[in-house]
Amino acid sequence: MAVLLIGGTGTVGPHVARALLRRGDDLVRVLTRDAGRAAQVLPPGCQVVEGDPGDDDTVMAAATGVDTVFLLTAHDHDMSDLQLRIIRALRRHNVRIVKLSGTSTAINPDGPYTCRQHWEVEQVLVNSGQPFTIVRPNAFMQTLIGAIMLPALRATGRIPNAIGDAGISFVDARDIGDVCALLLTEDRWTGQTVVLTGARAVTYHEIAGLLGAETVDITPADVRASLLERGMPRWEAEHFQEMYQLFRDRQSEFVTPDVEHVLGRPARPVEDYLHECQEALTTA
Repeated sequence: MAVLLIGGTGTVGPHVARALLRRGDDLVRVLTRDAGRAAQVLPPGCQVVEGDPGDDDTVMAAATGVDTVFLLTAHDHDMSDLQLRIIRALRRHNVRIVKLSGTSTAINPDGPYTCRQHWEVEQVLVNSGQPFTIVRPNAFMQTLIGAIMLPALRATGRIPNAIGDAGISFVDARDIGDVCALLLTEDRWTGQTVVLTGARAVTYHEIAGLLGAETVDITPADVRASLLERGMPRWEAEHFQEMYQLFRDRQSEFVTPDVEHVLGRPARPVEDYLHECQEALTTA
């Protein structure tokens, strides 16, 4: 089995690559704009191709000889344009596309900005005739907790809470990687949408308690204002405001069995991830 990863160097991609290599697949090829970064974050054994995923010839060359393609591109104002171009280029190859989208309840034409883009791409993919599998993970532990909550806690001593008493069924990026590796190498999920969550919804208050910390209440509008003040583009700040409002409205409390259904084991609990984070902070 030969797999091409487009989007292999972010939060999820390296976990997909590791899981594929653990399975002993024949080829794990990664198309990236930055081979230097790829060398830092990808496991040994990947075949790295440096090039522009927005260039049709580059995509077609990278996809030559592969069976499946993992499709994930950066959070960007023009994300859907790039992904649709890649899908059009791949129509010349008989490959199955495994597309990573976002929070399932937000993937609709009225959802937050990036989720609207995911919805558009999914519609085209579903109706394209190209073999596909769609993966919709809920909020990543490594992003909302690891990249947002914990830095704020270290900087201020408290965790900003924009979602009140609502919970989120956080999913570990490693579980997403393990699931995607199976979906890429086994075709029984072709034509399906797989929705990934943790085993239960967890509130910010619970997370703070597990970390021995306190929360400070803010609003989704406060999030937008803070991001704009830091220089984030308006569309992106508004996207995050809409996402936090969706969380606050309890739209990410849903739980699915799909991680266990695909992997045959339960999703990693948030308590384990927080324990790892505390150990890392202690030894840093």
